[in-house]
Amino acid sequence: MKKLKVILLVFGGLIITYFGVKTFRGISVVDKLTELRTDHFVISYQGIYKEEAQDIADNLEENYDRIRTNLNDPDHDTIRVFVHPVQAAFNKGTGLLNSNANGVSRGPNEFHLLWTNWFNSIFPNDPVKTAIHEFTHCVQLNILIKEEYKKWRDADNGDFDKMFEEKFIKEYPQWFWEAICDYEARIVNSISVKYGMKKNLTLKDLNNSNQIYNVGFTIIEYIVEKWGKDKLPILITSYVDIKTVLGVSESDFEKGWVTFVDEKY
Repeated sequence: MKKLKVILLVFGGLIITYFGVKTFRGISVVDKLTELRTDHFVISYQGIYKEEAQDIADNLEENYDRIRTNLNDPDHDTIRVFVHPVQAAFNKGTGLLNSNANGVSRGPNEFHLLWTNWFNSIFPNDPVKTAIHEFTHCVQLNILIKEEYKKWRDADNGDFDKMFEEKFIKEYPQWFWEAICDYEARIVNSISVKYGMKKNLTLKDLNNSNQIYNVGFTIIEYIVEKWGKDKLPILITSYVDIKTVLGVSESDFEKGWVTFVDEKY
């Protein structure tokens, strides 16, 4: 009985502490929409600490040149970043109703981010890494759009936007779209990798599976270690033509990747 009382007291103390910290955070965060400008980003935020917004800004700038160099990104306009404090605000700002996403790109020059923490998420991720992940989406789009525009110089904006969107949806593999972002953001967990690999999913399967977030890093890691990182920008502009760029069939690529993961993880 005494032990039970101790457990209840500890549990009650934790609950009181949790709600106390949550309440303090709620009244001490930046409560007005605020802009933070850096050399390459404009970050709009509300409902988080100024220091948290600065952390996003610093990490984006620190990784800006590295990622653009890795992927051979052409000139890039300033990128707008919108940071939301809760899921409802993120969903409203992005128009993604009933979504549980924590990040989304909106073209080559804009992305939205949910600042996850223990007060708004059961299993919070690292929002700074999510920001880098979404920035890499913007880089991919910037590369693809400017590459395609060279072929459609005479098309008006409306026609070009429609043609590009249709080609992107049809031809650009979703697995690569996500995997390269996780690679550049260094999002990897050995336990998640082992769990995801148990599913025995093919690349085509990963186009429609959330398991890509568990194993995506390893796919790009395999490419870089076997063929070199200079193949990444070529894969992007070729819409991930594995056979032409890497010189192997997709099935042989998958076998090699599985072996690579088994040996390393």
